[in-house]
Amino acid sequence: MALHDNQAFKDEVRAKNEIVDVISSYVKLEKRGNRYVGLCPFHGEKTPSFHVIPQMQMYHCFGCKASGDVFKFLQEREHLSFYEALVQLAKRARVPMPKEERTPEEEKAYRERRGMYDALEFAARFYHHQLQSESGKAGLDYLLGRGLSEETIRTYRLGWAPGYGKLFQAARGRFDAETLQKAGLILPRREGSGYMDAFFDRVMFPITDLTGRTIGFGGRILQGNAAKYKNTSDTPLFTKRHVLFGLAQAKDAVRAKNQAILVEGYMDVIMPHQVGIKNVVAPLGTALTEEQCKLLRQQAEQVVVAFDSDTAGQMATLRSLDILYELGCDVRILRLADGKDPDEYIRTHGAEGFQASVDEAMPLVEFKLRSAIEKNPGSKAKAMEAVARVLVDLKNDVLRAEYVDKIVNIFAEGTAGMPDPDLKKAIDRQMNRLLHEGFQHNQPDSRNNSRDLGFAGPGSGPQVNPQARPAPVNPLAVKATRNDLVWRAERQLIQLLLEYPGYAVRIETALGNEPFSDPTHQTIYAAVKLRAGTGSSAGPLAAQLLDTLIDADARQALTELVVNPTVLTNAEQEAAHCIEKIMEHRDLRRIADLEKQMQTYQAAGQPVPASLVEEWTQRQLKMRKPSKS
Repeated sequence: MALHDNQAFKDEVRAKNEIVDVISSYVKLEKRGNRYVGLCPFHGEKTPSFHVIPQMQMYHCFGCKASGDVFKFLQEREHLSFYEALVQLAKRARVPMPKEERTPEEEKAYRERRGMYDALEFAARFYHHQLQSESGKAGLDYLLGRGLSEETIRTYRLGWAPGYGKLFQAARGRFDAETLQKAGLILPRREGSGYMDAFFDRVMFPITDLTGRTIGFGGRILQGNAAKYKNTSDTPLFTKRHVLFGLAQAKDAVRAKNQAILVEGYMDVIMPHQVGIKNVVAPLGTALTEEQCKLLRQQAEQVVVAFDSDTAGQMATLRSLDILYELGCDVRILRLADGKDPDEYIRTHGAEGFQASVDEAMPLVEFKLRSAIEKNPGSKAKAMEAVARVLVDLKNDVLRAEYVDKIVNIFAEGTAGMPDPDLKKAIDRQMNRLLHEGFQHNQPDSRNNSRDLGFAGPGSGPQVNPQARPAPVNPLAVKATRNDLVWRAERQLIQLLLEYPGYAVRIETALGNEPFSDPTHQTIYAAVKLRAGTGSSAGPLAAQLLDTLIDADARQALTELVVNPTVLTNAEQEAAHCIEKIMEHRDLRRIADLEKQMQTYQAAGQPVPASLVEEWTQRQLKMRKPSKS
């Protein structure tokens, strides 16, 4: 039996992988009532709309409508096939793998990914071993000289790439060249045939995913003219713009503090961790990407940025930080004394000094205002305009007014300025002028950033959040016609079926083999009957049904029923009422059909058959009987 057809195995894997635990490895979740809520990992948002419902073992995002069970989550988050997600979750829960028959495509995909993961793990162990050998002495001396302890070197599995084909020689007996190349570990030789190691003569920093699996490497050269740092090229497992170095080690501390400290380099992550400051991560390069910003926002609300003070770097960084700001992060800027990076600062001032600086980090808006003034030291007019450009883009009027007052004090810190009232009026005039000239609030418009007068406001960067869509019309909230009432009755019956699958027999007895007029409801009903026939009771029924439901509308309807359940007070009475409403609707439809047939006969000058008249009369009498409910 193919693994994905083994229902008992799937049920066991699902039951042993609590969905809250699995999703918590990727998203910071907070308990609210009987469910958990967090920022959606599938789209950018400021306000949490991603819900995990443990009693149903399902998740649903009210923003982008992503929904499913633990298998679907892993498929979407890790870009896996169902088969790959099933195998990964089985390994996580230590569920023994049954004998199976895979399709050729499944077998190929599974072997390729497993081979790459295994090759990367082998390379991490190889590099770490080389660091302890004679060939890695220069690398080990460098790391110890930077103040790292042997324990820290082991924790981060730091290593040394000797080059000269040593990794390829060690690995080719275990892995084929295609797998090693796909994993980014070897490259074809520029001249002639054969392969060469992708990294050589470099200190190696393993890069992991959120679960701690090695997916790539960063390497630092100690001498020579080559690039100082080099990362694994993009592979099927590793995309640099989607990864933050150190997040696997930092995620628990980040979530506990609701704060991430964002630094530039590998050593800037590792040194704080060594001294007990563990909520530190770094992008893989100087540019912070939109995907990395979303990843940060999913883990914490506050982001403290500790990048160097280079002006060009600041400009690039601020554009990236606008993305974090737009995603709803409380962005703070850490300016370390003497322009030191966190690694150097900690070695000089210790953990307490670094933490004190973090605690005093400056809000992004204030940093931009100060930078705008500092950038124009010889021209108060240009400084005023740069300040106005930051302020005019703030959406919050109260916050803008507070910063106008702060600007007065900032100006007073340096040179003697205008009296406070005059300064405030001057800023207001500049803001009014910008608005009059067409400066657009929170738009990535070139008019907002074209002049070299300072930094634009925090909303002037890329707009990550898609424009809010109109809320979908809830059929239950619309003024009901008779057809809508029938739809509601059918939906209520489906809700009852999810809690009491045994009602399927009662429904079929009263309404026949196809009791639902809505195709989506009928699809779910058929799946419930099929599932009930297997006798399986492993886990919530709704989660099990997702295995069998292929129809997208049916899956969506099922998810909506789970995340917005109707409160059931008396199941027996409500089931009877729903069945009665559906039967009444059927009678009305039949009466209308009979009247149409009778009119056809009359229009043709023919007598109406007595059987039609009799059926019409009986159904009319039935409709006039008082309701039992």
